[in-house]
Amino acid sequence: MSEERKAVLDAIMRAMEIEKETFDYYTKAEQKTFNPGGKKVFHWLARTEEAHYLKLNELYTSLHEGGRWVFYGGSTIELEPDGPAEKHVGFDTGDREALEIAQEIEKKGIAYYGDLIGKTTDPDGKGMLQTLLDEEREHLRVITEKLNGLK
Repeated sequence: MSEERKAVLDAIMRAMEIEKETFDYYTKAEQKTFNPGGKKVFHWLARTEEAHYLKLNELYTSLHEGGRWVFYGGSTIELEPDGPAEKHVGFDTGDREALEIAQEIEKKGIAYYGDLIGKTTDPDGKGMLQTLLDEEREHLRVITEKLNGLK
């Protein structure tokens, strides 16, 4: 196995660990909050992180066994809009802190995928990683929007 492939496999394994840790965090945050809008956001974030983990696992296996990147067209998990009866604000301090932590987690994920794209020479690999990066940016946008709604 080439040093470059080993480095990419190591980076993908680390990305899987990050996605798992992030999934765990969002699942706990969803259970902690009583605000319906907050629950919905954290549930959506957890599901998309889980989808990222599964796709990275598929990628790792494919690269390890055959040296091939896999296609990733993006997540099909949508964030349901707030219902008319749901509060748009009202997160308690704990929820605000959870969103602020989530914001930092997503910023780190964006930086990580950006760095990994820079180290990847395969065009298919760059495309897949760019899609993951774009989804992490969307997560950050949604979290930031929710935080701004609290101020």
